[in-house]
Amino acid sequence: MTDSEYIKTRKATADALINWAKTGIRQFAMREAVNDYLEVSGANRSSISGEEAILAHRKIAANRLAIDCIYVLSKEELSKVDRELEWIASDFLM
Repeated sequence: MTDSEYIKTRKATADALINWAKTGIRQFAMREAVNDYLEVSGANRSSISGEEAILAHRKIAANRLAIDCIYVLSKEELSKVDRELEWIASDFLM
């Protein structure tokens, strides 16, 4: 994947998060977009530390998405996004 494709994926995922936070609809589409982004970003790659490292990488990638949403969301909406991203990042053993 090229850098421009990665950036497009990250932007589309941030847009899905923003839309969900503001409207409350399309939650499952947003979750799917976040999981796709986490996969593309390499956060699911195993390393020497195993599951702990994967969880840490997923949380870091999720925080990057939250940062991408800060400029548009209110404090309450951002808190909602943070909680959802924390849940999605922690739920990688599906």
